[in-house]
Amino acid sequence: MKKLITAFATVGALCGALPFSVSAADDARTHIQSIKPADFPSDPIEVNVVYPAGGGMDINARLAAKYFEKWTGAQAIVNNRTGGAGLVGHTYLANQASNDGYTVAVIANLIFADSMLRAKGRWDYNKLEPIAFLNYEGINLVVSADGPYRDKSLKELVQLAKDKPGTVRISMLPGTMFEYMVEQIEQVSGAKFLKVPFQGGAPSITAALGGNVDIALGFYGEIRSFLAADKLKPVGVSSAERSPFLKDTPTVNESLGRKDIVWGATRWVAVPTGVAPERKAYLAAGFSAAAQDPELQEEFRKLGTIVDLSLDSPEKIKTHLDELATMEREFYKKTGRLEQ
Repeated sequence: MKKLITAFATVGALCGALPFSVSAADDARTHIQSIKPADFPSDPIEVNVVYPAGGGMDINARLAAKYFEKWTGAQAIVNNRTGGAGLVGHTYLANQASNDGYTVAVIANLIFADSMLRAKGRWDYNKLEPIAFLNYEGINLVVSADGPYRDKSLKELVQLAKDKPGTVRISMLPGTMFEYMVEQIEQVSGAKFLKVPFQGGAPSITAALGGNVDIALGFYGEIRSFLAADKLKPVGVSSAERSPFLKDTPTVNESLGRKDIVWGATRWVAVPTGVAPERKAYLAAGFSAAAQDPELQEEFRKLGTIVDLSLDSPEKIKTHLDELATMEREFYKKTGRLEQ
């Protein structure tokens, strides 16, 4: 997870200087129009997200689509292809989606688990080509501010799950980093949670508010309004460093005396393999300009995400994703999910 640690530790540097002056913005817009294919797009671009509406991935997808429209003048429509905690949508995008350029996806490294473990060799994440990088963030652990554990720290909750196995209910998305983080916490602490499955972060947050789980896992965009309304209390974050948006909340590693529990979502825009080069170049230019827009960067910061301006080309993004995928693959081998 070295790359993730570096990314989070350098949040100040990465979120500092904005890349667009007025003249540079004009140049970018001119470039986008100059490479626009004559016959494309004549219909709306479908921006796919494989998790439910209202969740962190959905929020990011809708922002990316909005600013793509701003920079290109083309229409973009978000489509939620849900099911199987992401597997249904990922499988569609990798194996069935048209490569005519009208189908793009806002996806995260959650696809690695589907690709390596659940696809059973039918496809891998390389079936979707990255064209623009969006952001990164850790997973937040929260409890109800009105619930029985509102005064407990994460360390105390883990100890309770160790002393009374199966009594502390925690949300998770099966076959994703959410599940693996909980598993790693159990492995290093001896705790045993009652794991309650959900298809996305937003439903699990709702469950915590309703007292149906004790600890919910979600991204900052999914919990921000509930934190502001004092409905939820953060108890931990799975990043290498404390979140700049939750400075008083310890990391999971701090709470448990570890250094190796680092999980988070890296989000990017991708297209199915085989899209015509001129269409892919146009889409990449449009979404890249959107991702580097100062207004969108500010939107991302409000969501609690980290913007990495160094990942400014499909080639750099691909290299970065391959590094993340390699580290995740090693975790699966170490835990017996994949053969050595």
